[in-house]
Amino acid sequence: MKKNKIARLFASVLFMFALPVFAISGAKFITPMVKDGKISISKAELSNHPLYVNYDSNGITVQLIAVKASDNSARVSLNTCQACNPSPRAYFLEKNGRLVCQNCGNVFKMDSVGTPSFGCNPMSIPYEVSGNSVTVKTSDLDFFAEKFKYWKGPVK
Repeated sequence: MKKNKIARLFASVLFMFALPVFAISGAKFITPMVKDGKISISKAELSNHPLYVNYDSNGITVQLIAVKASDNSARVSLNTCQACNPSPRAYFLEKNGRLVCQNCGNVFKMDSVGTPSFGCNPMSIPYEVSGNSVTVKTSDLDFFAEKFKYWKGPVK
């Protein structure tokens, strides 16, 4: 019985270290230009896999997750966990079509992106969907930059 618990613990630790390697293969990262105090993400770039959107806020990388939800709506959240922040691993990567918190291991559907909630979830941020793009104000990104001070998620 004790050997079985040790083997499961070892396997879960090994899985947690291997997860980021597998989860970022094929991931797409962009750094949009700032125009009129906003960044824009083309809706054509969105899919049911996360698009990681980087923004530099005075030397701190703030990262968004942008996806096309199951209802075809564009969704955006900060790529940090409400409950696990300020851990350096409080970010989400895709695994088997779902988002996995790299700090606590909680798993979420892509449809949870952009929806206000509490606990371990991608953190909400205001955004606007208009025409062929999704926009986020840089002032909002700058406001949340402190949440990324210790963040160590992948940026490319």
